[in-house]
Amino acid sequence: MPFSLAQDHEFKRAIEAIKLRAPVEDVVRERVPDLKLKGGRWWACCPFHDEDTPSFSVTPSLGIWYCFGACSTGGDQIKFLQRLDGLSFMEALELLAARTGVELPRNRARKPEGDDAGLAALQRADEFYQAQLATPDGRRVLAYMHERGLTDNTIAAFGVGYAPASGHALVDRARRDGIALKDLQATGLARTTDAGRAYDFFRGRLTIPIRDIKGRTVGFGARRLADDEASGPKYINTPETPWFHKGRIVYALDRALDVVRRGGHLVLVEGYTDVMAAHQAGLGQVAAVLGTSTTADHAGLVRRCGARRVSLVFDGDAAGRNAAYKALHGLLPLGIEIDVVSLPAGSDPCDLLMSEGAEPFLAALELGAEWFDFLVSGLTGLKAATLAREVDRALELLGRLQKPVHRDALIGELAERLSLPVASLREQWDALPRGRRELAGGRPTTEQEAPASGADRPKPVDPRLRRAYGGIVGALLLDDSLVPLARSVAAGCPDQELAAIFAAIFALYEDEDAVIDVNGVMNALADHPARDRVASIAEYARTAENPKSLLDGELGYLRERALEQEKAQLLEQIPELERAVDEGRDDAAKPLSELLSRLVELHQRGRTPLPL
Repeated sequence: MPFSLAQDHEFKRAIEAIKLRAPVEDVVRERVPDLKLKGGRWWACCPFHDEDTPSFSVTPSLGIWYCFGACSTGGDQIKFLQRLDGLSFMEALELLAARTGVELPRNRARKPEGDDAGLAALQRADEFYQAQLATPDGRRVLAYMHERGLTDNTIAAFGVGYAPASGHALVDRARRDGIALKDLQATGLARTTDAGRAYDFFRGRLTIPIRDIKGRTVGFGARRLADDEASGPKYINTPETPWFHKGRIVYALDRALDVVRRGGHLVLVEGYTDVMAAHQAGLGQVAAVLGTSTTADHAGLVRRCGARRVSLVFDGDAAGRNAAYKALHGLLPLGIEIDVVSLPAGSDPCDLLMSEGAEPFLAALELGAEWFDFLVSGLTGLKAATLAREVDRALELLGRLQKPVHRDALIGELAERLSLPVASLREQWDALPRGRRELAGGRPTTEQEAPASGADRPKPVDPRLRRAYGGIVGALLLDDSLVPLARSVAAGCPDQELAAIFAAIFALYEDEDAVIDVNGVMNALADHPARDRVASIAEYARTAENPKSLLDGELGYLRERALEQEKAQLLEQIPELERAVDEGRDDAAKPLSELLSRLVELHQRGRTPLPL
């Protein structure tokens, strides 16, 4: 990605203003409250991995955080929110901009949500369905919800509505409102017959808007009102669309977000009305996964909301146990506290909350089994054949743990609690197909992280050469008076991201008002991928005796390397020129003499013996 400071000057200034009003230590302390000052840095256990000894530091003077432990990475307050909450650069920046009151330049702000025709169609459908509650047919929805014990305030807060049974009410209204049919079709709100006639996807059903973590309506769940199965499945959802992916949504997380961030506890239930009943009872930390299987995207949302503990609430029957297994699969890689709450068979949270109130539900949460205890409890008393099969499932879950040491310890504990030889369990673990015992630490590459192929793949860079250029960058970050000394060598940098950092530094050097330091360079790079390496390079440079000695050492290495490369190239030419001279070619003697003279000159400047 090319770097240009001039076109991003206004954007850089906005970033500077945001970071000035929201210092890195303040942003980090909100999410890592146990920071302690020591030696000019704030220290705490890293929020990105488990550890007992603090390795996570915040350096206000540099405006950065850095993990000296397993992460070995760092950044500014923008990168902190990106990593902790799973945000993009612009999402994190806009969050800080809203908090500080700084307006981002129009040319760099993300496309307004109102410009998304699909989201606009979904929002209009949401409003249309809710308005139908005032019709005679819609009042049947109100009656059903009231029978479940839900109040008008709860119904309105969660946007419950009604899709008319006519089959064309939404299509007709959208046409009058100027919403294109293609947008209704793209969002799953409408379909067309073979004859080309458009009709509503949801018909004669109670509708529940499904909103993403930002509160935007991206799809709907819908329940039939009639009891007969001829009316179709009891529940249907919006089909998969560019806006709605069931595996990427945690229902009502947008409403639970603030409560979870304050308390660190997220409760996941199974049904829409379970969530509504919980919030009505004052339990704002409750949300639901659409379907019981959790995905890496679900886990990312859980991490993003700051949950340190997750309680999974399911029925106590076999179906509930299976649901808990599926939920654990996606959440265990997070390495947070997870417990499983089994309700009496046939009971659901909505019934419990409506009949007995919040206290029994809260008590059930406190009595939930730690996930490993839950796992073991399902394996006790089983016959041999069933036990072997269920142990496979348990081992698959253990394979989702981030740390092999943790997994191996739990395999040993599982063997002890089941009175089985630990060697047998380890053998069964080894016998699992690789795909079923994939460690969470070896997570699949995401689309954004997919390696380049063919001509797009950058050539590998010699690690020592990368370190040399990185050291030079680090020296410049700590002492901008050294910039002129590095200009001549920067052009040869083979690492694209380091080259972008050099370009940013040189552009800032030409700006009399600019400051060249870690923060200034990260601000100038904006959302360039290279910004993620600036903090790490600065920390590496701080380990040197001083910036000048670091620069001199790396420049010396580059000079010596260049000499050795030129020597090698010249030596390759000697045999051919010598053959030409032996063959009596007059045009070869002078080039050979010049080549040998150059080799002697390089030998005198270099440190290695001349291999002649």
